[in-house]
Amino acid sequence: MSVVEITPPWVLVLVGLILNVLAILMSSVVLERLGGDVTRYLEQKAENQHSIQLAWSSVETLERKREALLLHIQVAHNQDRAMDLSLSNALKGQLSVWVSGEVPDFKSEHLPKLMMLINQAQSAHRNKIDDYFLDNLAISEKVTALEVRIAWYKSVALFLQVFGLALLLARDLARRN
Repeated sequence: MSVVEITPPWVLVLVGLILNVLAILMSSVVLERLGGDVTRYLEQKAENQHSIQLAWSSVETLERKREALLLHIQVAHNQDRAMDLSLSNALKGQLSVWVSGEVPDFKSEHLPKLMMLINQAQSAHRNKIDDYFLDNLAISEKVTALEVRIAWYKSVALFLQVFGLALLLARDLARRN
C-alpha cells in the first residue's frame, strides 16, 4: 500500500492548497520586497552616476578657468602692464565660487597660489568621484546578492507550487484506482 492510498484525499488537497498559497505569498510578499530593495539600490546607483558626471564637469570647468587665468596673466605680462582691475576682480569672483580659500590678485607672483587653489578644488572633486564610484561598487555587490536571493525564492516558490499541484493530482489518481 502506498502513502497516497492510505492518506485521506482531503489531506492531500489541503496540503496541496497550503503549498500553493505559500508559493503565492512568497511571490507576492517576499519577492516584491526584495524587488523594491533592488529598485532603490539601482536608483541610488543612478544618482551616484549623475553626481560623478557633475563632479567631472566641475573638474573640467576648473581646468578651463585655469586656462583663462594663465591666458590673462600672460597677456598682461606680455604687454608689461597690470591687468585691468575690473577684469581682475571679475575673474577673482568667478574663481572664488569654485575654490575654497581667498583668491589672490591675478599676478605672476601669485600664480603658484592660484594653481594650488585650483588643484585643491579639482582634487576635492576627484575624491568625491572616487567615493561615488566605490559606493556604486558596493551597491552592485548588494544588488547581485539580492538577485541571487530573488532567484532562490523564485525556485522555492515554483517547487512549492509544482509539489502542491502534484499532491492535488495524486488525489485524483488515487480516486481512479
